[in-house]
Amino acid sequence: MSEARLPVASAVICSVALVAALAGQAALLGMLAAALTATLGALGLRSPGRTSRLTYAVVGIWAATFCGLLGLAYATHDPAGELFLVGGFPAGTAMLVYGTTPLGAVLGVLYGLSFDREVLPRDRQDAFLGRFGGE
Repeated sequence: MSEARLPVASAVICSVALVAALAGQAALLGMLAAALTATLGALGLRSPGRTSRLTYAVVGIWAATFCGLLGLAYATHDPAGELFLVGGFPAGTAMLVYGTTPLGAVLGVLYGLSFDREVLPRDRQDAFLGRFGGE
């Protein structure tokens, strides 16, 4: 996805999420939250050089898995039945809590692994230190 399309995609997702929230569509709202997280992650992970395909792949796999499990949790939920708890939370809430928490750690690790290659390669690092290093 090109750089110009990511902010537009984020705005569209936010607009549809607002409509879903006002319509009381909790499953759709949760899935849109995952899509927005993935889109904003892609927007924030852009680098001046080549974009990390591994990073995009991990965020994409996370978003697809998260949306699938969230959809499954809502599809199998029976409001009149027994409350199904996962880690002390109802299934849908557990997906939001436990599904979004590890994403920050995964993105942090991927950022650290790709920093030298994509964010600040050695040649740009030397130029940066030469210009602002003060020595």
